[in-house]
Amino acid sequence: MAMQFKCFATTVMGLEEYAARECEELIGVEVKPDIGKIIFEADREQLTKLNLASRMLHKIFIMLARINVETLDDIYRCARNIDYSEFIEPDQSFAVKAERHSKNYPFTSLDIASTVGRAIIESFRESKGKRLKVDLDQPDIEFYCLLRDSEFFMGLNTTGKSLHHRFYRVYHHRAALHPTIAIGMLRIAGWNPSMSLLDPMCGGGTIPIEAGLMGMDVPLGSRRGELKISNLRFIEKELIEKLSRELEGSIKSELKLSILGTDASPKSIEGARKNAERAGLIDKLEFSIADIFKIGEWLQHTPDHVIFNPPYGIRMGIRDIKGFYRRICKSLAQASPNSTLTVIVSKPALFSRSLAEAGYEVKQRVEVMYGRIRATIISAAR
Repeated sequence: MAMQFKCFATTVMGLEEYAARECEELIGVEVKPDIGKIIFEADREQLTKLNLASRMLHKIFIMLARINVETLDDIYRCARNIDYSEFIEPDQSFAVKAERHSKNYPFTSLDIASTVGRAIIESFRESKGKRLKVDLDQPDIEFYCLLRDSEFFMGLNTTGKSLHHRFYRVYHHRAALHPTIAIGMLRIAGWNPSMSLLDPMCGGGTIPIEAGLMGMDVPLGSRRGELKISNLRFIEKELIEKLSRELEGSIKSELKLSILGTDASPKSIEGARKNAERAGLIDKLEFSIADIFKIGEWLQHTPDHVIFNPPYGIRMGIRDIKGFYRRICKSLAQASPNSTLTVIVSKPALFSRSLAEAGYEVKQRVEVMYGRIRATIISAAR
C-alpha cells in the first residue's frame, strides 16, 4: 500500500465545500472542509495530481503537526520534535512562513516563523549533524505555520507559489476577479461545458477563460512552471512527468464551447483577448465590446448562464450603486429572462432587492472573503 500523508490545502474562505468536492473528484479521497482550507489524506501520486490539476486549491501541504498551543515555547517544542530528515536533504535550503489569526497572543507571525526556523535547524543538526541553510527568498523547501485561535498547524509546502497565480495572466485588469472565486461561481451556478455562458462585464476575461480551461480539462499546475513538489526528496521527477503527460493527453482540445465575454471598455476586451490567447483559448472564446445596459440591442441568443463580477463601487468609483444594480438587473431580465444569473457583490441585500424587483428569485447565497472584503456570491433565476 502506498504511503499516506495527512494533508491540508488552502482555498478562498467560504468556498471550502466546493474545494473539498473538487479534491474528492480529482483523487477520490474523503475530505473535511475547515476554515479557509480542507483536510484529507493522500499518497505521493495523489498529492502530485492535485498540484497539477486543481483549480480551487491555493497551496497543498503535508501536515507535520496539528495541536493546541498557548505559548511560543509550545510551538517550539512541537516543531523541535519533528524529524525533518524525511523531508529535506542536508544541502537544501529552507524557509518558514507563518500566519497568525488571533489577537490573544503577545507574539507575531514573524516570531512564530523565527521560533520554528530555530527548531528545524536544531532538530536537523541533532539527527544529521549538519546545520541547514536558510534562504528566505528562494528556498528549496518551504514550511508553513498557521495559528488560528489556539490551533496550530504546521505543514510542508508541496506547491510553492499559490496556484491561483494563473499562467495566462499577461493583462491585469485593475479590478480583476480572483480565479478561484471565478471557479467557485461556475460551480455554484451549475455551469458545465454543454451550456452557453455570457459574462457581460468580463474585464480581463477571468470567468470566460476559467470556464474554457475547466471545460477542456486543461491542467493548470502543469502549465505554470516548476512546483515545489519537484524539490521533495520522496517525489520522483518521473512521477511528476508521467502524471503531467497523462493530464495533458486528456485535454478535450476538440470541445466546442459557447462562451461570450463582453465589456464596455475596449482596453479590457483587448486585454481579455491577450489573456485568452496566452491560455490557448483564442479560437474557443468570443470577446466583444458591448454595453450591458444595451444588452437587448446586441444579444443574439439567450445564454443558459449569465455569470459576472459587477463593480463594487469601491475601486470603480460608482456613486449610485443602488441605481446601478437596478439597471443591471432590469436590462438582463428584459434581454435574457430565462438565464440563470450568478454574481459576486459586496452589498448582497441591495443586489437581492434589485433582483426581486426584476422578477428574479435567489436560489443560493455563498459568503466569501475576497481579500479583505466580505462578499457574497448570489445565484438567481426567474
